[in-house]
Amino acid sequence: MRKTKRVFWGFLPLDYKAIETYLEEMAEKGWMLEKVGAWAAKFRAIEPQKLKFYIDVFKEGGPFAPENTKEAEEYRNLCLESGWSFITSRDYLQFFYAEGDDNLTSIQTDEVLEQKIVESTLWRGQLISVIICTIFAIKAMSLYFPPRYKFLLSFVGVAGMLLFPLLFISVILPAAYDLIRTLRARRNINRGLPIEKPTLEGARKRMMALHGPTFVIGVIIALAIITDSFFRPQVVAMSLAGPIIGMVIGLILRYIIKRKATDKKDSVLYVTFAILGVLFFSAIANPLLSGIGVGSSYKRDIIPEGYPAITMSDLLEGSQQGTSVYSEFNAGMSPIIPKHYSYLETWDVNGTNENIRVKYYKTIHPRFAEIIFNGITAELREGIKWKDMILFRKTIISDDEMKNLWNVNNLALTEARDEIIIQKGNIVVHLSGNIDFENRHVRELIIDNFLSLVETNIGEI
Repeated sequence: MRKTKRVFWGFLPLDYKAIETYLEEMAEKGWMLEKVGAWAAKFRAIEPQKLKFYIDVFKEGGPFAPENTKEAEEYRNLCLESGWSFITSRDYLQFFYAEGDDNLTSIQTDEVLEQKIVESTLWRGQLISVIICTIFAIKAMSLYFPPRYKFLLSFVGVAGMLLFPLLFISVILPAAYDLIRTLRARRNINRGLPIEKPTLEGARKRMMALHGPTFVIGVIIALAIITDSFFRPQVVAMSLAGPIIGMVIGLILRYIIKRKATDKKDSVLYVTFAILGVLFFSAIANPLLSGIGVGSSYKRDIIPEGYPAITMSDLLEGSQQGTSVYSEFNAGMSPIIPKHYSYLETWDVNGTNENIRVKYYKTIHPRFAEIIFNGITAELREGIKWKDMILFRKTIISDDEMKNLWNVNNLALTEARDEIIIQKGNIVVHLSGNIDFENRHVRELIIDNFLSLVETNIGEI
């Protein structure tokens, strides 16, 4: 038999009366509350019994308020004298229980005073929560919108574009809903009316309606991250480094403040150290991770079978033949682009380094191929912004005669004609390096290896 178990916890602070009923039902089933977290509550096994629970709003509490201050200890001792044993706390809520109903005195004997404490304490907390959630959600939305073509290259990118608006709503909605309920509670208090207290059944339904979508979206994104990690473990690791470090430091900070601090003033010191720690680890995380070797599932020195490609040996003829110096193959996939890769190869030809870079994208529909074509040309045209400077900006030109000669939907070149971007049907190819794209042999190689299967691919859609 299990000694402990965790259950999903999605109650809002104003549900504290419904929570009391829920805890009483759990005790009758043989489970006693031990700890309440942000998303789950921990219970320990006990003999099934009838217990009375009481949840009070302690105005000296809060997300970063120490649990064991002198004021908190005095408050809990007073509650113990009234027959209520302290269990745990979560922000402003304090959880108590008592055996039996005889000689029990409510912790808050004045209902009007209780309502005023609830109104003043929870209103401030919920307002801050809504503001913080909104700021972070808007900041995260700015990363995904307007959408960029590179989001189509990974499962996480596709999931983010499709699901992030829903995630934005599912994160903001619970905080906004609780804020509205708090406003209604304030209105009732001002009118001398009691605070609306939801039933346990109503709280459970609302809990699943508000938090269920967030959980489902989180699971889908987690699965997308796992899938991407098979192709780009280093990229995934570097992308998650910042959030993971921040989460770990935040959890450690909260634990220290909650369990170890004994004065509210200590919170300021711990928060300061946490901010410095995040800045320090962020500064060293990327350099450390960039030096980690990548696995064979991510990086290879040859093009595997099944990937259409051209190499330096295909391009060089006769006296131009040299020796391979370096090659690198990186592959990936997504629901929208089931096959894409980049390949870099460098040769020593008569003492001179000659290279070729190939980027190949096979999409599920020509419309997505057009998005990738436009995204690549825009990226080359705009360059990279770094410290108020724009680097690697290139002039993009079109050549209708070459486009017709190659028989493609879209074709663009850099002004130096050392890069070409081609889109035909559901395939996009981006080639750069020491290549003469005007050469007939080169054109035939590209068409035969990359574009000859376009009609077949479209027919498979």
